[in-house]
Amino acid sequence: MTAGDASFARVFAQFMRDTGRWRDCEPEALLARWSIFVESCIRSYEGDAEDYFNDLTARDGLERALREPILARFPELDDLRRAVLEIDAKFRKILRPDVFLGASGQEWWNRGIVSYAGVRLVEELGQTYGANIDRV
Repeated sequence: MTAGDASFARVFAQFMRDTGRWRDCEPEALLARWSIFVESCIRSYEGDAEDYFNDLTARDGLERALREPILARFPELDDLRRAVLEIDAKFRKILRPDVFLGASGQEWWNRGIVSYAGVRLVEELGQTYGANIDRV
């Protein structure tokens, strides 16, 4: 890690803490959290609705960081943006868009829901939100 990387990581982590995030505040950790979540969705998410929506907060945090002017001065933000977009592309492939129309249009990951999942998520989404997805 270069001195510039360390500075970016430090400023990024402080920004995340300032926005209320208490874990996975470093750029690598937050990106890994998003990636692991997406991979688990591709395999068939096994958690419940609370877990699912909690895991989506990783993408919320990344979006706040990608839009933050303080972080925009760091070239590392462009690398992070590219990595996020690669993971996003995977998630979009399995996402049913515009299921939750009350969510912000800019937050496409919160507006949609995975097309398939394990029993718990399928049942909870159906009962609580009337969202029907395939059970795997």
